[in-house]
Amino acid sequence: MSNKRLAGKKILVVGAAGNLGPRWVKALAEESALVLAAGLGLESDDSLSGVVGEYPDNVKQAELDITQSFDPEELFARLGVGGPIDGIVFNSGIDAIPGTGHTKLEDYDRDEWARIFGVNLFGIVSALNAFIPWLANPSSVVVLGSLYGIVSPKPALYSHFNGGSGSIKHPAYGASKAALVAAARQYGTHLAPQGIRVNTLTLGGVAAGQDETFVKSFQQHVPQNRMLTADDIVPAMLFLLSHDSQGMTAQNLIVDGGYTAW
Repeated sequence: MSNKRLAGKKILVVGAAGNLGPRWVKALAEESALVLAAGLGLESDDSLSGVVGEYPDNVKQAELDITQSFDPEELFARLGVGGPIDGIVFNSGIDAIPGTGHTKLEDYDRDEWARIFGVNLFGIVSALNAFIPWLANPSSVVVLGSLYGIVSPKPALYSHFNGGSGSIKHPAYGASKAALVAAARQYGTHLAPQGIRVNTLTLGGVAAGQDETFVKSFQQHVPQNRMLTADDIVPAMLFLLSHDSQGMTAQNLIVDGGYTAW
């Protein structure tokens, strides 16, 4: 008998490419789950391709744009599976590369706000609405939050960009993540009678090849004095998806090295 908590479960990862997507897919495949990897840019993501090559029997993938209407039945047909599914990880999200932002808050116009909210909030909520009928009883949904949905970005962390004139992180990013926590809280409470749990996993600064100056400065604001790694965040995701967290719904689990605690 397997001691893997998600063995045989069907887990959908929405936003399977990028920095964190392949990490979630690999962790779930290692747990012997059947991972349904969906999102944009899957075929061109070398990290994800490596995971698929390592676990060919545990990972199926299909393109999905959550900013557009879609038919879940057609998506699952392309993935070669039927319902119900046991869990969803909503990893989709967009943000600016550190240092590429404007120098004034007011320089971010309505279209830029709408673009970020269109993916980070509206896209995720509309996709969740579409998938609810396909979720098993019991099942678990995890949405990815951010420390900037809780606290404001500190200007000092971005002051070295643009030749020392600084860079302001897009305010829509934190606002969309804060709204996502509120949405997950309501979905988590309202869907509880159907056996569907919905929680947010809020992450602090995850190491992702940031420049040395940023990393050094950021670490000084973290009680643990380091950036997060996959070893820090994967166990939290597996916990929320598994039966171990059966008593949790509508909660926001924060893994940030203590950043938001002071």
